[in-house]
Amino acid sequence: MKLTKTILSAQLALIGILLCISAPAWANLAANTQIINSAQLSYFNGVKTEYAYASVTVTVSLVASAPTIVPGPPQNTSYAGPGTTLTDSFTITSTANGPDTYNLSAVVSGSTNTTGPTANPTAPSVVLGATITTVGSTGQVIVVPADGTSDGKVNGIAIGATVVINNQTRTVTGISDNATGTSTITLNAVLSGSYVPGAGVLVAEQKVVTTTVTAGTITSVGTDVTVSDTLTAASATTPAATATSGAVLNTFTSGTATLTKYVRNVTTSIAGTGTPYGYGGNNYYLAGVTAKPGDVLEYILIATNSGAGSVSASTITDAVPTSYVTLKIGVYSGGTRDITYIDETPTVHYLTSGPGDDAATYAAPTLTVNVGGATPAAPPAVGGTIPSTKSVIVLYQVTINP
Repeated sequence: MKLTKTILSAQLALIGILLCISAPAWANLAANTQIINSAQLSYFNGVKTEYAYASVTVTVSLVASAPTIVPGPPQNTSYAGPGTTLTDSFTITSTANGPDTYNLSAVVSGSTNTTGPTANPTAPSVVLGATITTVGSTGQVIVVPADGTSDGKVNGIAIGATVVINNQTRTVTGISDNATGTSTITLNAVLSGSYVPGAGVLVAEQKVVTTTVTAGTITSVGTDVTVSDTLTAASATTPAATATSGAVLNTFTSGTATLTKYVRNVTTSIAGTGTPYGYGGNNYYLAGVTAKPGDVLEYILIATNSGAGSVSASTITDAVPTSYVTLKIGVYSGGTRDITYIDETPTVHYLTSGPGDDAATYAAPTLTVNVGGATPAAPPAVGGTIPSTKSVIVLYQVTINP
C-alpha cells in the first residue's frame, strides 16, 4: 500500500510538471530568461518518507530582429572645398528580444553638382539592449525576467539608457539587477495614459548614431551641392536581420562673388564717365575721373555674392600705387578712423589702418580688409562670410603726391 502511494505521488508530480510545460506562453520571452523546471519525488523507504529533487534550466535565446531607423533632419553649411563635411543623425531602436550588436554602413543615395561625395558612419557598430516584461509592472517600475548575471544591467539596458515602451520614450533612472528571478527597470516618468505594461511587452533601447558626409568636388560654382545618405544596420548575430533608413538631405551652399571698384575726386567733384555708383550722396565712377597733384581721391569697393549660397574667408586686398598716392589717415568717424566698412546688414564700421586691432591693416603698398559679417577677424586671419545675394563695401581715401 505504501509503495502504491509513493508511485501515485511521483505520478502527480510528473503531471504537475507537464501542466507547467503545456500552460499558455507569453506573447514574447526575453533573451537570457532562465526557465527553471523543478521536480520532486517523495517516497517511503520502509522507515520514513524521503524526497528526491531534480531541475533543468533552459536559457531563452536571442531572436535577432532588424531595428527601426528614423533619419534626422536635413543639414546645411557653406561649401568650402571637397572635404567640407556635415554630420547626420539617425535614431535607431531595437526590436529584438535581447541585446544585440548592429554593424553600421552608410551610402550616398543621391547627389547633385558634385563628384566624389562620401558618407560614412561615425562608429562601425552600435549595441542595443532589449528585454520583455513579465507580470507585476507599474507605470514607472517595469518588471522583467533576470538575465542570468548580476552586473548592473538588464539585457544590456543600464541606468541612463533611453528605452521605448508602447511607443513611449523614457530614460532609465534605476536598475535592480538580479541573476535569477526578476529584475526591475525604473523610468524617469510614469508612462502616460495610465498605461501599465502586462507580460510580453517589449522594452527597447534607443540610441542616436551619426554619419559624416563629405561634399565632394563641386561641378558648377555658385550652385548648391546636395548629397543624400542612408544608414544600414545589420544584426551581428543574424546578418539577414537588416534595416535601411530613409535619406537625409545635406546641402552645401555655394556662392560666387564679384568685386567692383569705383573712384571719385573729393577735391573737385568732377564727374567721370559711365553710369555712376551712388553712395552717401556722392557719385563714384568706373572710369573718366581726372585729378591733379594734391587732390584727394576716394575709392569704394563693392564685394557682391550673387550665388545661391554664402561665400566664406572673404578678404579684399588693394595694392595702393604708393609711387603716386599716399593713404590718408583719420578721414572717417570724426577724424579718428582711416577706413569705412559697411557689412551686409548694412551697418557702418570705422576701421584703422594699423595692424591687429580690427579687420583692416595697411602695410604699404597693400591695404587688407577682412570682409563679411559684422565683425570679421583682424588680418592676417581669414575673412568672414558674405551671405547669398548680399554685398559689403569698403571705402578709403588717398592724396595724389605733389
